[in-house]
Amino acid sequence: DEMGTALELAEETEEQLAAQRKEFEARLETLRVQTRAAAPAAVEAVVQAAQVAGSNLDLNEADTRKLIDAQLRDAGWEADTEVLRYSKGVRPAKGRNLAIAEWPTTSGPADYILFVGLMPIAVVEAKRKSKNVPASIVQSKRYSRDFQPKPGIVMPGEPWGDFKIPFLFATNGRPYLRQLLMASGVWFLDARSSTNHPRALQGWYTPDGLLKL
Repeated sequence: DEMGTALELAEETEEQLAAQRKEFEARLETLRVQTRAAAPAAVEAVVQAAQVAGSNLDLNEADTRKLIDAQLRDAGWEADTEVLRYSKGVRPAKGRNLAIAEWPTTSGPADYILFVGLMPIAVVEAKRKSKNVPASIVQSKRYSRDFQPKPGIVMPGEPWGDFKIPFLFATNGRPYLRQLLMASGVWFLDARSSTNHPRALQGWYTPDGLLKL
């Protein structure tokens, strides 16, 4: 009798454990589903928060130029602010796509002039920190207007109104971020028409891209 009672209790306990195990596994699967659904949104939120925080860092001028140099090189330009400078005797050359730093104009040195061979095709204004990057294109406009052709340079065409160089850029080196639209990315203006407006780009034009444009 005692053995029979013990076996009955054991069976009852086993059934309870099986039921609890089944309930636990069901709850665990529910949590897995919820986690899988929430994870991408959570990761995206963390990434965007990190991007915003990174975009608020105040880079010094040298670090900003290094970022821009690297971005230009990735797009096919020869760029090195410390080496490829007008003051160090660097000049446009056939067969080279040069981003020449500190090119003189009558209103001051442009941060970069982009040359495809012997032709100046774009002006780049580099901002160390700016809450409104597209507004900095005003300076690129000034350098385009005040660019003085030198012997051996092939101009890209007739002046477009006041502008001698057609394509204008402004950037602070930070990658494009939708939440910080005005304070990030590469801003571009095609100055050949007065009806064009600055727009944000995901990256830089290549030399061939500007030539085709």
